[in-house]
Amino acid sequence: MGWHEVVQELEKKLKGTLQGTYRPLDNVAFFRVQYPPAEEREALRQFRLLAERLQHHGWEATCISLLEIFQQGIAALLNCQISELGERLRILEQEHERTELQGRISEYLPGEMVKALVERLQGMTRESVAILLRMGALYPFLRPSSLLAKLEGRVACAIVLPYPGTTLGALLDATPADPRGGYYRGEMRPWR
Repeated sequence: MGWHEVVQELEKKLKGTLQGTYRPLDNVAFFRVQYPPAEEREALRQFRLLAERLQHHGWEATCISLLEIFQQGIAALLNCQISELGERLRILEQEHERTELQGRISEYLPGEMVKALVERLQGMTRESVAILLRMGALYPFLRPSSLLAKLEGRVACAIVLPYPGTTLGALLDATPADPRGGYYRGEMRPWR
């Protein structure tokens, strides 16, 4: 099954959700779409086109780069401007071991990213869709499951979260007790 089938099925479910004729799994309007990592460029193109089609049909739809949200989160965490990130991170890498720095960032970054993302999605209603792109660029700092767990109940819009993976759950492998993962509510569309 290729992009046409994946996006067509997702678009149908999104429109139904927005119209109130489709009820997503768990009654949570989160739609995760797994695709092969080699398809990253095509994924970006396909999801941007999906947002354009939804807009053309009168729905509010936006694509948000999680890489930008990541930069905002790191900048907030380090109390600096985004333009200063490169230098600040270079200094931190000299002062700390990479695994220690990665662990510290992974511990606090999800909260900062969710703050920035919730702020960005604040005005969006139940009749709108946010497509969160570039999830794979955040691994291992943030997993799709931990991001969605922190967003549930804080945003009104439908969320589409495409992510690269080779097997179902490849980036969602945290145990349910792990505070950084284990969230599986909403709909999952694996690549077939």
